Amino acid sequence: MQNPNAEDCEDILADIEKFSSLGECFKVFDVAHSVTVTSEAVFQATYDVIKEFKEDNVIYLELRSTPRAVDGQMTKQEYIEAIIRAFQTCKTDFPDMLVKLLVSINRKQGYKAAQENIELAIRFSKEYPEYIVGLDLSGDPKTGDAFLELLKKARTAGLKIAAHCAEIPNEVETVDILEFKPDRLGHCTCIHPKLQGSQRLFSMLLNSKIPIELCLTSNVQCKTVPSYGCHQFKYLYEAEHPVCLATDDKGVFHTSLSREYEIAGTTFDLGREQLVKLCVASVQYAFATTEEKNMLLSKINKFDYTLA
Repeated sequence: MQNPNAEDCEDILADIEKFSSLGECFKVFDVAHSVTVTSEAVFQATYDVIKEFKEDNVIYLELRSTPRAVDGQMTKQEYIEAIIRAFQTCKTDFPDMLVKLLVSINRKQGYKAAQENIELAIRFSKEYPEYIVGLDLSGDPKTGDAFLELLKKARTAGLKIAAHCAEIPNEVETVDILEFKPDRLGHCTCIHPKLQGSQRLFSMLLNSKIPIELCLTSNVQCKTVPSYGCHQFKYLYEAEHPVCLATDDKGVFHTSLSREYEIAGTTFDLGREQLVKLCVASVQYAFATTEEKNMLLSKINKFDYTLA
């Protein structure tokens, strides 16, 4: 099959709100990948994404990406090197912004690919510790494995671990991930008993105190929750569990971090003070150094919210 051109991609991405399942949403990511098949394209896409977040007043950004090889055009190593070059360029162009990378392992690509990506992450984290800070378990939860044994190797090497968890009902795997205790979790949709989970799972999650990245728009558009008002944010926030807001993929889901805060505020009746506290708390869950966190907190505290 031929790769779609840019206009085809725009048409498909524009129709994401019409999709009816999580599986259909994952097809969109394949479309996005089809137009980043060279290191130059990866560099430009990375730079553009960082620039968009900068324009949204984001001061700390963690990107996650699965290394890809394209026959005759790009190796996995060149893929990561292109991202690092973009980070270095952005450090010059946007000196007030901190950007980090989590190397992702995609469930459906299998054990060998996951092993390769983890080896690359460990290697590049030693060469570029200011940029490569962790591993991310992601991909279609209906396929593949959680690769927890491989994630243990990454943890032993000093990398932080983030894991997408319970995007679909799967009690056995959810328990395994919670017992593994990643440094951060993603989504955790099907854990609360009112969202296809169970009281056992929800109690385990609350007792774990593991911070969770919540992606409101992504979950609604992928139909893993029926509406913003039913989102797991409600139950986690009320239980005072550590949470932070994220965009998942801002391009695919046509959102921004500011938009996600706006939705949270409107949907769950959060005032400015509560939203600022949510922002401040999220700094503690970042894969940044203590010095970097103190710098970020200083910037937030000095920000003039009357101008926002």
